[in-house]
Amino acid sequence: MRSGWRVGVWLVLGSFGLGLAFVSPPPAVAAPCPGEPTACATMGRTPLGLSYQTALAILQDMDEKDRQARIEPLRKTLEANPADDLARLELIMLGADDRKQAAIAASLADLLAKAGKVADPVVAALARLLSIPTIDAEGEEADTRITTLVEAALADIKAVRSGAARGGQAGPTRDDADLLAGLIARRAVFDLDEAIEDYDRDVGKAQAALLQASIEAFSARLERAPRDPARFPLLVEVLRDNYYDAGRYDRLVEICRRWAGVAPADPKARRSLVSALAARADERNLADKAALALADAEALAVLARPAAGSARLDAIESEALVASHRVRAVAQGKTEPVRAAATLAEGLQQLHAGTEGDPAQGSGDDLILAAAMLAGERIDKQDAATAEAIETKLLSVLAEPERRAQLRDMIAARYQTKGEVEAAMRRYRQSMAELAGVPLDGEKSWRFFAAARNLFELGRRDARRFDTDAHARALIDYVAEPRLRTLEGLDGKERARLLLQIAAALHTLAKRLEEAGIEAPRIGLLEREVALREPLARDPAERADRLDGLANAYRDLSDAFDAANREKEALDQARKRVAIRRELKEKNPSGFDELSDTVWALRDLGDEQRHVGDDKGAQASYQEGAQVGATLLERFPDRGGSYEAMSAIQVAMGHAARSTMMKLIHYKRAQATNLAHLDKLGDKKFDQDFLAVSSINIGDTYLEAGKYQAALTHLGQALEASDKSLAEDPENNSLLRRRARILDKIARAEQGLDRTEPAIATRRRQIELLEKLARLRGAAVENQADAYEALIDLLSRSGDHADEIAEIRRKVAAL
Repeated sequence: MRSGWRVGVWLVLGSFGLGLAFVSPPPAVAAPCPGEPTACATMGRTPLGLSYQTALAILQDMDEKDRQARIEPLRKTLEANPADDLARLELIMLGADDRKQAAIAASLADLLAKAGKVADPVVAALARLLSIPTIDAEGEEADTRITTLVEAALADIKAVRSGAARGGQAGPTRDDADLLAGLIARRAVFDLDEAIEDYDRDVGKAQAALLQASIEAFSARLERAPRDPARFPLLVEVLRDNYYDAGRYDRLVEICRRWAGVAPADPKARRSLVSALAARADERNLADKAALALADAEALAVLARPAAGSARLDAIESEALVASHRVRAVAQGKTEPVRAAATLAEGLQQLHAGTEGDPAQGSGDDLILAAAMLAGERIDKQDAATAEAIETKLLSVLAEPERRAQLRDMIAARYQTKGEVEAAMRRYRQSMAELAGVPLDGEKSWRFFAAARNLFELGRRDARRFDTDAHARALIDYVAEPRLRTLEGLDGKERARLLLQIAAALHTLAKRLEEAGIEAPRIGLLEREVALREPLARDPAERADRLDGLANAYRDLSDAFDAANREKEALDQARKRVAIRRELKEKNPSGFDELSDTVWALRDLGDEQRHVGDDKGAQASYQEGAQVGATLLERFPDRGGSYEAMSAIQVAMGHAARSTMMKLIHYKRAQATNLAHLDKLGDKKFDQDFLAVSSINIGDTYLEAGKYQAALTHLGQALEASDKSLAEDPENNSLLRRRARILDKIARAEQGLDRTEPAIATRRRQIELLEKLARLRGAAVENQADAYEALIDLLSRSGDHADEIAEIRRKVAAL
């Protein structure tokens, strides 16, 4: 399955599937409103006989709450009428999140086969379209299968339009067929074209033509029923998405005005008019029709006036106020950017006053974004002075630190894109400093850590000038105990949610440090994370949901202690982690995650026990891990993680073995596990890291035993696998360090075979890589000096390389 679109298509098509279960027509599908559908106006129905509300449900997405509420009535419908295939289709899609793709595909295939037998082109078309996300293929094969399904679905729709009978019932009228085709085009075919970006464009054109024709016919019929306010939401939804109608915004504004005139107190009518005017104004600004855009801004300003007798803006009036100022600022910004900034600042002030500072409807995000874009345009044009003036003007009216940080961070990102790193870093530091001076809450904390992450990413590019330790201390100080005590007045759930958010942010930043090869500051961040998570995990009602995060914190803290040669502390954290994994496994002894996580935890515990000299304890941990790993492989032979966990424990057992023969037995078992995994998945999906690790260990064992040719064979396999991993993540610090270690071992094996020139070439490749790592880190890296000395020794043996040796000695001295 292609990554990146499976979820999107499920959301798009799932929402379509929700609505069409309502579409099941009566036994005789005759148009209830023949000819000019004036009767429909009083009935609140479309020409197909659907209520407007039902048709609107087809066009719009359904949220999780509505989805769950819909499942039970659908089940009752199917109990009463098992032949209702549209209800069955909807139920399949509603339960998609909880079922495997293969099961969904099988259910849809059964429905499709049944639709073919009973000549039901409606169910057939939908079953084909909704089965597209279940296709497990890539490249040309996926394109071919998708195209085949879409073309077959279009043929089904044509059958509906041509009057074919549905399931042996009377065929629908042309009005019915047009409406149904329009709904299918709107929710499935057209949205599918948007969701799958890389499939056949000719199919997309056919879909677009169907969409345009269907929507035009559909909207024309709706407009001929002017007396019923219920039809307006449906008409607005259809017009908004008719992207092929150049005048759709003018029509949309007119329809919304009529709707608001018929139902002036209807909030949906008011909000739709605001949205329509704003959308038309944006289009006019894009087309450089500033005068027309400003006219729409004035219309929005009228809608932003509070109701008579009220001094406070409601939510819709707030939206109109924001849209009015944003549209005016965009129109002004092309020639008068500072004036545009003043307009945005004025809008923020009026919004704050009109909502009495209520953050629920007064955040002004659109105005802040518009200001950031305005400043960004000046940055792109090398006009830093104007950009600063815009930023200063907006900051002068933004009182809340989180809003100020929001503006600064967006402008910083623009400077960062232009390569002006110092300007970007200064703004991130300003945001952190302001937010550190105010009490904690959810958004402020989120903004603080976002700025901290961005600052670190910029700082690590010039590690010599960036004080990573000071950066880590600032984060630890931000969540120091005195500051956390200010949260004691919060509701228990809200306090816990905020603390978990902070813990997750600390964990992410610690992981970034690890990826950059910066070990020392990690410990403080992870200790603080553990201190936040441990009390939260003691709550019996929430313990099950919070243990996993705590176990991961113990894992990373143990790893950080190990890197700092604090083995006893590393062992203590590893034991705590294993205790949690055993607890979770006892509650769900057949779960994949529970089994897999237990194997990894036992592997790491065994490693830490070996580090402190407890070989007997390590053997026990590895043996337990191997037993759980065997259960994992037996129960989940099709999951890649089963092989990866088993391979890891087999490698660890090889490390613990004392004889060369036993080491090779365990390492080769690990390699066999990896190769079985590779055979099952294929090269493209296989994680090469595991094969690299087992091959390194086999090669290293042969190297230590003096079997240099065998060592070269396996180390070559390790290098090939490692390079495939690096191709996916070329800046990964851990993978780069591993590659340097493999090159070191290859050079030693070549030297053992008296292949001096190849060994010199390999040492040079290793040193080039180590120097790259040193530049990234801002300091010498492990084994860099040893690699230089090894190369000097090889050059000395091979002949006259005096100048090169002198240069290398200068580098060693510099270290």
